[in-house]
Amino acid sequence: MKSTFYTTAVAAMTASLANAISIPQMSPKTDIVKRAPSDLLIPADGLSTNCISIGFLPCEGEAPELCPRYSMSQITSKLSNNAKAGAYGWYAQITDKPFDGSQLLAVKNDIKKSGAVFVASVMPSINFNKITPEVAKQVASAMKKFTDDGIPVWLRFGHEMNYYAQSGVYHGTPADFVTAWKNIYNANCKGNPRVKCFWSPNRNDDGKQLPQYWPGKEYVDIVGIDCYPGKNEDPSKIDLFDKMYGNFYNTYSKANNLPFAIGETGADAARKEAWLKTLVSKQVKAKYPNYVSMSWFEFKKTENGGTTDFRIVMTDDKTLAQTQQTLFVGGNESCAKGGANSTTTKPEMSAVASGVKQTVGAP
Repeated sequence: MKSTFYTTAVAAMTASLANAISIPQMSPKTDIVKRAPSDLLIPADGLSTNCISIGFLPCEGEAPELCPRYSMSQITSKLSNNAKAGAYGWYAQITDKPFDGSQLLAVKNDIKKSGAVFVASVMPSINFNKITPEVAKQVASAMKKFTDDGIPVWLRFGHEMNYYAQSGVYHGTPADFVTAWKNIYNANCKGNPRVKCFWSPNRNDDGKQLPQYWPGKEYVDIVGIDCYPGKNEDPSKIDLFDKMYGNFYNTYSKANNLPFAIGETGADAARKEAWLKTLVSKQVKAKYPNYVSMSWFEFKKTENGGTTDFRIVMTDDKTLAQTQQTLFVGGNESCAKGGANSTTTKPEMSAVASGVKQTVGAP
């Protein structure tokens, strides 16, 4: 799913997309070193359930009548009195102007205050073949402003590329995407140990769309895939997780020994609590041991003629209480140090649900 700020950027770029050019690429070098997948920069004191780090993508407030701009501290303080998000997601676009990271830097102070790893979803408005080494270095300069301030980054360049390239949001061929990705990797993740490159396509259950966009394991630090349950799918069973993530996990995470993270997900009002329970369940973690993190799309959003309230925290008290019961079950006692989270202390409930009896058995 994309930021609502994207609409203006796309309109501004339409005239510049027609010209195809040969994309330069930083030459592959034999000294590319794969970093240890266990060093994921996830905060050790961040919220975790069954060793799965919990993060959020806060509503941007573009449609305040649906949801205002949320700071991460608003989300975590409502969730509990001492919760700390594991990941903080936000969006930006690369246009035909030099990339300065201003959309991301606008929330830098809130990210730093949150203590979370920053999942920066950088979306190319320009053709993939225009993500040259020079443009990649511009992105790296922006990421360095975060890492120099002590903020670790998961760089989710061109996320959902298999969907957006078909819908017209992204432009260019899969081969050009791969070259663009390698340029981004070499400029950002190869030279900065505080930045991890996070390859994150859109849902593709049979996996047939994805190999053409795969840059190779030596150019990827984390893999994940964005999936939102459909209206006719039952989110309460692990079967749906298997259907949406299983093939991807086996092909890209398990086969390459790469960490698996969910960059964004959510569900509508009738399904979101059941889906959240499935996402953080012991059964899922046991079956998918490389699964380290998930981030929830904390938005209420109008799309395709309808409005969907994905929110699980900044919403009604009943939903909030259910969220707390799901996330605060613990299950972190066996987490490896340096993994998703080795903290076992349960956060103190916020005042909103202080009278709600908390369940302690993991789902």
